[in-house]
Amino acid sequence: METGLAETTVVVTGANANIGHAICLAFAAERARVVVVGRDAAQGERVRRQALEHGADDAFWASCDVTDKTQVDRMVQEICDRSESIDVLVNCVGGNVGLDAFADSDPTTWQHDIDLNIGSTFNCTHAVLPAMIGRQRGRIINIGSMSGIVGDPLLAVYSAMKGAVHAFTKVLAKEVGCHGITVNAIAPYGTLPTGDGDISTGSRWHPNGVFATLMATRADEMSSMARRTVLERQYAYPSEIGAAAVYLASDVAAFITGQVLAIDGGTQIA
Repeated sequence: METGLAETTVVVTGANANIGHAICLAFAAERARVVVVGRDAAQGERVRRQALEHGADDAFWASCDVTDKTQVDRMVQEICDRSESIDVLVNCVGGNVGLDAFADSDPTTWQHDIDLNIGSTFNCTHAVLPAMIGRQRGRIINIGSMSGIVGDPLLAVYSAMKGAVHAFTKVLAKEVGCHGITVNAIAPYGTLPTGDGDISTGSRWHPNGVFATLMATRADEMSSMARRTVLERQYAYPSEIGAAAVYLASDVAAFITGQVLAIDGGTQIA
């Protein structure tokens, strides 16, 4: 399949770990220019090198806290100065502070989940849109979650924010379709890192991350959240999310917009 992505500039936030890492490598295999965005410079450099090894036309690291609009605007300008344009934006940053019933949650932590999941998506999308509108073309892909479709107990704020990502995807698709820009979302379920190369210091699966900590201290509660798939396998591979992102950014998906693609092994029909 000819994707038309060779030599396009693809910006991937949350690129240092798990899904974001796999998305970078998937676009690299299509000979795109990959911008690895994150906060862990050592891991970012590692992903950048891997992207080049996988065939990227170019790859570079961009340090940025995407919850900070000033940093995002500066990053986008620097990318445009180097690559002239941003053709694809993948908003992959997301996460949660903890695991608690909403009634027991700490209100001081809510804003972190809001900023990380929907605030980062707002910041990055707002920064790239003017140039995309000016060129009358572009692809925006938001990484949502099955939590935003069915809701995950003990993750009320996270689920709500991923639902917001899905709603934002649909509204934005309506607003910018006339400018040749498509906007879609991917909603994964149960995607686990595949090895040490997927772990950055900011990852929820890092030894000091929230999921790793919870698995060590509250494994029963974590297990109780699992949903059944209709397949033998219960978890997605990060590479499968990467493949979906490449498809939605490709020329062959030019007539697809405003969609939320569930990659869930059939959990909704199980």
